[in-house]
Amino acid sequence: MDPGGSRAHAERRGVIARLNERYVNFDVAALKTAIGKHVGHGSVKELVKLSEGGFNRVLLATMEDDFKAIVKIPYRISVPETYATASEVATLTFLRSKGFPVPEVYGWSATREDEVGVEYIIKEHAAGIGAETRWFQTTKYQKKALVAGIVDMEKKLFDIPSASDGDSETYCIGPIADYMFWDGQRAELELDRGPWSDPGQYLRAIAIKEVLWTERFGKPLECDFRHNTVFPGVDSHQDYLILLNKSLAIAPYLIPQDPKDILNRPTLHHRDLTPSNVFVCPETFRPTCIIDWQHTTITPLLLAAAYPRLFENPDPEPPAGLTPPEYPGNYDQLDPEDKTQVDELIRRQSLFYLYRDPLILPRQHLVDLAGRQWSGDLMTLRGSLMRIRDIWSHVPGHDRSQECPISFSEEELAAQSENEPMWCNLNHLVSHWRDELEGISEEGWVSTEKYDHAVKRNDLLKAEFAEGGSLDELDKIKRAWPFQDHEESY
Repeated sequence: MDPGGSRAHAERRGVIARLNERYVNFDVAALKTAIGKHVGHGSVKELVKLSEGGFNRVLLATMEDDFKAIVKIPYRISVPETYATASEVATLTFLRSKGFPVPEVYGWSATREDEVGVEYIIKEHAAGIGAETRWFQTTKYQKKALVAGIVDMEKKLFDIPSASDGDSETYCIGPIADYMFWDGQRAELELDRGPWSDPGQYLRAIAIKEVLWTERFGKPLECDFRHNTVFPGVDSHQDYLILLNKSLAIAPYLIPQDPKDILNRPTLHHRDLTPSNVFVCPETFRPTCIIDWQHTTITPLLLAAAYPRLFENPDPEPPAGLTPPEYPGNYDQLDPEDKTQVDELIRRQSLFYLYRDPLILPRQHLVDLAGRQWSGDLMTLRGSLMRIRDIWSHVPGHDRSQECPISFSEEELAAQSENEPMWCNLNHLVSHWRDELEGISEEGWVSTEKYDHAVKRNDLLKAEFAEGGSLDELDKIKRAWPFQDHEESY
């Protein structure tokens, strides 16, 4: 028997599976013909790969007169098939009709059954420069300009529904294009994918899809390393179902009771406002174009008014007050490398401070967690439910005499209070590892250019923690290392 060889073989199978998910076979000549037809600047002089993301491959087409266009081709794992492409095209067209700075769509296909053989969107090359190209060289004035620009854009985006009369003749809503409703075996489940007549139905559908998935496919799981060293053992998916049902019980009260309340208003929401999706003016750093509207959803304003990922909190827990971040007292005595790390932390904390609204976050957090797949983690959803229970008197969707519909025992509350800080610290450690692994996503994706380095660094990290470890520790690392292939059951 060769356990090492078996593991290597399994890892190889995992790599092949991931590559197959992203392999797209299409007729290049037919695509060039389609580009020339839709763009209207002659034939294609050059077609090159520009980038690869978690769901799409992006090509840059240069026409014979040097006009440039972008071609976006979804992978097979980009679900829902057809709807994802058609929804993004409709969203871009709708937003441009409202004066919102998004790329113009020149042409598209939401089927693989044509000459090209793949779904695609041909669209405008965005004006400005990518915010990520200057992300670490911004001044405090540029930071403020970026935040102010994003706020202005989101205000304009959030105001769109009140000025959309007549659009129903051109556009329709639903089924939802959020990939979490279609991911893996969810595509085979009979789920409520909308459209919904009120926000309460939507909140319930988010949790119910995970209830149905967990009932059918859930199984007891161990937490990832290093969580499993502090919280050893296997947790049951049945306990997760109990938490999901608590989420369902409290969901109707997370939103105002009055259907006409502004926080219930249906609002178009960009899911992924990262620096790579925001283009800015190189001089003023004001946003000029927002890209990647794939999987865009319409949600209650309460959920749409969230923190964009480029402003998210870098700390494991949000700050308790509204005090701006401060440099440590010994900053001047730090070596250059430590100063650089402090500078980056303060930069991220400052963006979060400029953008945050602490009154809405707990409800958004619960809705987000209730829509997450069972992964062996009971701590996070349970903590979020307890925080809603703690602020029950401030939750708007009930009268003041009504008792909270969920409860926890004194033992559960005490255990959560004792264990959650360590859990958050471990999350912070895993986030740090993700940064070291070239910013690997929660789904395990990393760009092609960074893949080899991420694999080598992953092996070094694993070796660092294995060195000098006991047999029990080595076994835990082997079983539950967070950056490895997992069983294909999702």
